[in-house]
Amino acid sequence: MAYLYGARWSSLAVLNEKSLIASVAMELQISMIPSPEDPPWRSDDYQSELRELGLALRGDGLEIYEVGSHAVRSGETPPISGEWRVKLGAMLEPILNAPVGSWLQARRGRTARLRIGEIEADVRTAEELARVIKIAKCYQDVTENES
Repeated sequence: MAYLYGARWSSLAVLNEKSLIASVAMELQISMIPSPEDPPWRSDDYQSELRELGLALRGDGLEIYEVGSHAVRSGETPPISGEWRVKLGAMLEPILNAPVGSWLQARRGRTARLRIGEIEADVRTAEELARVIKIAKCYQDVTENES
């Protein structure tokens, strides 16, 4: 079950197929939240997984930007934050579903947090990810038609 959090609501809204949550931004921010069983964030193993995920997303032609890079000493490779901004578009769901779904399934307890404007949704499966992206796309279409 995906949970949507809205800054303007005092309670948690549960996502289902009949919900439509609106936002003003046409950009999706995705944050990969590690499982308690994952190695430490800065470890080579975990950074390698994030790097592979970022490369897979870019390799599919997605317009993606890393968020929250960290300062490092000269000559070091900066760690990957596991947060990206993505322009919402028609083909977003099939492009995100495979790599993000695989990352989620690789270790029990992993979560992807999606932010669209003031709305946040935590997803734990590829199916939940697909539903949230569909809602975002529906809202984008409605907003574009009103402009």
